[in-house]
Amino acid sequence: MTPGRAQGRLLGGNLTVLAHLVGTPYLPDFAGKILFLEDVHEGIYRLDRMLTHLKLAGLLSKIKGFIWGQCSDCEPDSSGYGSLTIEEVLDDHIKPLGVPTYRGAMIGHIDKQFTVPEGILAEMDADLGTFRLLESAVSA
Repeated sequence: MTPGRAQGRLLGGNLTVLAHLVGTPYLPDFAGKILFLEDVHEGIYRLDRMLTHLKLAGLLSKIKGFIWGQCSDCEPDSSGYGSLTIEEVLDDHIKPLGVPTYRGAMIGHIDKQFTVPEGILAEMDADLGTFRLLESAVSA
């Protein structure tokens, strides 16, 4: 989506859960982070609403990079009024940030998934669609 490389601590997980932490003392600090998100069983209009919420809360403007995983069973609204695609929603909310961004990571509610350790220093390469950990996720 947006080429480049970024380095920062990993933050993220399920978009629905993270969006519901806004306004609570449990919301993590987004500053300088590589944000990775995924979701499951959500309408695309809901994904749009949650990303709008994060944007209006001033959180998306603080990140250094963005990785979109998988959105399992996330379908357009079936009411016949039309819907944006997930790609269009990400283009609307993430592309204007100008940070390295890619989508399609094996993160989410899927059979073959990466386990992503929260808070670990990582480097992402949006051109290659990869990220790598720069420190151990466990201590000896």
